[in-house]
Amino acid sequence: MSAIDFKLGSRYDPLKVEEVVLKFWDEAKIPEKWRSFKGEGLFTFLEGPPTTNGFPHVGHVRGRTYKDIVLRYMRLKGYSLWVQGGWDEQGLPVEIEVERRLGVKTKKDIFDKIGAERFSEECNSLVDYYLKYWVEDGTKRLGLWLDVEHAYETRRPYYIEHVWAFIKNMHEKGLLTEDYRVLPFCPRCETALSDAEVDQGYEDREDPSIFVKFPVDGSEGVYLVIWTTTPWTLIDNEAVAVNPDADYVLVRVKGSNGTEYWWLAERLMQSVLNAANVKEFEIVKRVKGSELEGIRYIHVFLNEVPIHKTHSNAHYVIAEPFVTLEEGSGLVHIAPAHGPEDFEAGRRRNLPITNSVEINGVFNSNGGVFNGMYWLDVNRRVIEELRHRGLLAHQGTVMHRYPHCWRCGTPLIYRTDRQWFIRISSLRGSLVNELSKVRIIPQSLRNRFDDWVANIRDWVISRSRIWGTPLPIWRCRDDPSKVMVIGSIEELRKLAVELPNVPDEKLIHRPWIDMVKLRTPDCSEWVREPFVGDVWLDSGVAWIAGVDGLRNRELWSKLYPYDWVTEAVDQTRGWFYSLLATSVAWMGKAPYKTILITGHVVDKYGQKMSKSKGNVIWARDLMSRYGADVTRLYLASKAAPWETLPVNPDEFSGIRNILTVLWNSVRFADMYMRLDNYDPRGHSINEVLPKAKSEDKWMLSRYFSRLSRITQYLDEFRIHEAAREWISLIVDDVSHGYIRLIRRRVWVEGSDDDKLVVYTVLYNVLKGAIVIGSVFTPFITEYLYKAFVRDAADSVHLAPMPEIRRDLINERLEKAYDAIFEAFSLTAAIRNNLGIKLRWPLSDMQVKVKNSEITETVRELLDQLSFLSNVKQVRLTNELQCGNDYVKAEGVLVDVCLNKVINEDLYHEAMARELIRRIQVMRSKANLDLEERIRVYITADDEVKKTVERMRSMIENEVRGTVLFSEPSKPVLTMDWDIEDKRVKISIERS
Repeated sequence: MSAIDFKLGSRYDPLKVEEVVLKFWDEAKIPEKWRSFKGEGLFTFLEGPPTTNGFPHVGHVRGRTYKDIVLRYMRLKGYSLWVQGGWDEQGLPVEIEVERRLGVKTKKDIFDKIGAERFSEECNSLVDYYLKYWVEDGTKRLGLWLDVEHAYETRRPYYIEHVWAFIKNMHEKGLLTEDYRVLPFCPRCETALSDAEVDQGYEDREDPSIFVKFPVDGSEGVYLVIWTTTPWTLIDNEAVAVNPDADYVLVRVKGSNGTEYWWLAERLMQSVLNAANVKEFEIVKRVKGSELEGIRYIHVFLNEVPIHKTHSNAHYVIAEPFVTLEEGSGLVHIAPAHGPEDFEAGRRRNLPITNSVEINGVFNSNGGVFNGMYWLDVNRRVIEELRHRGLLAHQGTVMHRYPHCWRCGTPLIYRTDRQWFIRISSLRGSLVNELSKVRIIPQSLRNRFDDWVANIRDWVISRSRIWGTPLPIWRCRDDPSKVMVIGSIEELRKLAVELPNVPDEKLIHRPWIDMVKLRTPDCSEWVREPFVGDVWLDSGVAWIAGVDGLRNRELWSKLYPYDWVTEAVDQTRGWFYSLLATSVAWMGKAPYKTILITGHVVDKYGQKMSKSKGNVIWARDLMSRYGADVTRLYLASKAAPWETLPVNPDEFSGIRNILTVLWNSVRFADMYMRLDNYDPRGHSINEVLPKAKSEDKWMLSRYFSRLSRITQYLDEFRIHEAAREWISLIVDDVSHGYIRLIRRRVWVEGSDDDKLVVYTVLYNVLKGAIVIGSVFTPFITEYLYKAFVRDAADSVHLAPMPEIRRDLINERLEKAYDAIFEAFSLTAAIRNNLGIKLRWPLSDMQVKVKNSEITETVRELLDQLSFLSNVKQVRLTNELQCGNDYVKAEGVLVDVCLNKVINEDLYHEAMARELIRRIQVMRSKANLDLEERIRVYITADDEVKKTVERMRSMIENEVRGTVLFSEPSKPVLTMDWDIEDKRVKISIERS
């Protein structure tokens, strides 16, 4: 057992408590015992691996708090746990951070100035650097007991081999394909992105919105008016599309350029003419879009971009049903190299696919005069050229959602390129079917995931980067049509004729993997495709790679499919999807049974947190200032897991106050139980029930009903409601309710059966509250368990789930006490408004109960209301009679009328209570034990002395002493007090 002394000090200090508890956990190896607990069933959790490219912040803390709460709860329910941690260590997130540290501006700089070897080593070192903070601040300090010592790491050879094995399996199934398609690219990172990555980077952006006049070939003054928000793509224009079934009109317009004829969709005609400020116009012809097909036009940059002069099957109108009439002009310019629908239309019609833009967003020689220009600069140049030549019908701007790089924030470009794909779209039906079997929480977010999967396109898995899983695809130099996929390091070594002399940790990464030379009987030299894999492919095979499942088949088969995963809402199209896609493609089924989708965190003003705004709240700062328990309970209770959560550090003090209430409640119980030598091990609830009073029965009923709801909410992952129930149990029921009611019973001298009832009830309720509360606040509950509960378990986290005694739940009694406490609350509000302290007794009050079913039960509890409200007489009535001496207050369950008049008798009793309070404060300041008897010496005017004489018995009983009017001989403390405008000198000394 630990030698650590768990003392219940007078003040709750979360940081000190957590320091002591962390030391205890370490010495007693409690987390290890918790993880090795053998239960009747196995609950398996798959960690969504955080990316180790920065410090953990409050958003991470929120998600990891939910993980720990659920896992602790499942252990409480008696399950063994699989809680392996995991780290996502490759890909763009790490590379971008390393580039920033090294001052790298472009990918070319990596090879020319840094070198690929050093760059990879720097990436690896960066991961090591941040891992320390994730293990300490984002895990251990938070109280999260994931097994980080055996965490999976996506950079390790065994893990990467699983990615290779998956890709080889896809190749063998015919699902791995190389294709030339339009894809989103980040020009800054110089790599293609998947649809899932694109979906995570949409931001509001202002772009040009222009209407451009394409001159109709052979018809002077006749134009096809198109609309675009991407002027740079006009350079690669090859056609104009119209809707075949829509009505189009040829409009005669008069403007600064004289009379012209514009082809427009009739439905959009007026909006275009208004935008172009055309006042005079006339429709001269009306046709269906299909009738426009074949009309040829002159490319607006025919002379500036000479490649278009070589295109014979281009620059004419095509009719396509994908053209909509919601905005624009109804005529869509087609650049097959820059739009998926454009590309497909171009393929069907054998249009040229001209791509003038390189992967870095710079125009190449195909772009003619635009050669060497960045695409955003080309936007401006295009508009200037069109205006200069009179082809710009209107220039404006549009604010719209535009895709940006999910890691660096650069606006994306769409361009054709040859990349490697998993033909996941061919498995769409299986994906939809498997996803339908998964429990998704909340149900309201299910459609988001379902719709994404139902409309999924092929997955581009190749990335033109360095720090990632190298694609295990080799092409024969002799015959490029031959492709070979390697599935393991062993297979690689068998085929290698030349290997760099490095360990597998490096061999499995670029640039060392590219130094490997392979040879087979049918090919003299194989060359690896110069790509790494999508980082989401790495984390997407965590369901098998995390446990090295290809080698540990027995362990993996016990875990898969996993019982539970959880991450934020954006992961429906990120990690949740990549897990589903790889698992269904490889094994034919979903890798998880239940998903909890969590919301994002924003600052207190509702703004997204970002380093640039300076509003990020870091995990280390939270732990250092507020402690883990306060942070966890705040995050758990403020909002539903799936809701966006505004974090306001100013609100953390309220949570600390709640835990202070818990601390003080346990301290109260411990103090009196020790004073009376109460031993909980010798007494049970059943033993004391026959002598229990109404408040005892109510406390037990409320405790068990709260416990029932807490477990129900946790079963349903309604963590916020479970946390709020626990808070209400501690604050409303135990502290403000039960302890307030029983103070007069435990203050009685000596030990009796009534105290035994109180102590047994209070002990069991507090013990159960501490045990179930351990899922939310693992530190303070551990401390209180060791200091107060002191039962057989080594730790609160190894204790069993409290039993729910449904036979002791009395709903009618609970409702009646709800009415009593509401009546008390209403009288307290009246007192507050009148400036009458609760210590000052009042003569009488009337109560009207609104629920007739509980009226008689409330009648039986009127003495409780009298005590709580400090009112001499309380009576129930069907109709309140509130005269001039009364103040009325209305509530939900009851209405009350309180007599506000204070007569002489009430005044003296009130003054006595004021004296008692000061004496008790002095006892505490003098550090006198609770049971010590004292002598109290009072010097005051005659009115105060009169109060003492009239109320001597009450005063002496409450302060456990004798009151005298003489001078003390050996006072331990003397203080002067102002009590209701009267000067009173009080001295106390030991009897």
